[in-house]
Amino acid sequence: MKCLLVDDEPGIREGLAALLRRKGHDVRTAADCGQAQAALVDDFDVVITDWRLPDGLAAQFVAHARCPVITVSGHPEEVTALPGIRHVMTKPVLPARLLEVMASCVAVPTAVAAPVLVADVQAVVEELLGQLPPHASVELLDDGTFVVVSAKAAAVAMPTIAVSGGDLQQWVRGEQACVELRLYRDGRPEAAMPIVRATTVWPAGGEFAVDFHDCKVSEPVFLQCLQQARAVHEGGRRVHFLNVSESLQAFAKSHGTTHDMPMRDAVGPRLQTVFADLWSQP
Repeated sequence: MKCLLVDDEPGIREGLAALLRRKGHDVRTAADCGQAQAALVDDFDVVITDWRLPDGLAAQFVAHARCPVITVSGHPEEVTALPGIRHVMTKPVLPARLLEVMASCVAVPTAVAAPVLVADVQAVVEELLGQLPPHASVELLDDGTFVVVSAKAAAVAMPTIAVSGGDLQQWVRGEQACVELRLYRDGRPEAAMPIVRATTVWPAGGEFAVDFHDCKVSEPVFLQCLQQARAVHEGGRRVHFLNVSESLQAFAKSHGTTHDMPMRDAVGPRLQTVFADLWSQP
């Protein structure tokens, strides 16, 4: 990577530059805001900068950077939330951690090439993307039933997100903020179909789905769910199991109960294909 390293302490600046060069990076150094501003006429892959510098704060030149910026400060709470700032690191910084953060700045998408979704689902995804910082790291999982959009950015740069649909979660871990949006990709199961948790009361009539996502279900409880599903099937109704964990799938197989798994379609992000044909017609 081509790096601009900005720090007014010669020992730290040159020592860190030597380490990065040994790791194969092309490093240019600057000692203050003026030198950094002059250097930014060139293109860099990443800027690593102290926040407090002799002639001001790094905010003076960070706004002109055309690449991700990593700030390093003994007072991270002072760092201004600017679009280019990808990570805010607290001094002292471990070299191994800095190398990890630098690697995360490479080829980070700012948008998602989403699959073809129904209009209302696509609108919610775009609603989320439109609120993310320009340099947020974005990933999309489409398993045929759910779309999960995950985004990460520096905590100081991530705004509070609000969308009009789906299951939205937002949290902060250290220097990084995370957002996850989870929603049905194209109406399967249909929006009108009841979706219940494995540990709640199941509907008394009609077709429904049981969602095991983030649901801590023990093996005995899972056996009870299979028995309930069998009874539902015998009553002429259909039930879907969504997001069955790999461990519960393995348990069902070893316990000899996979023939009772009430699934016609391979739904859920972790459902093995072998379970897709295990539904028995009434």
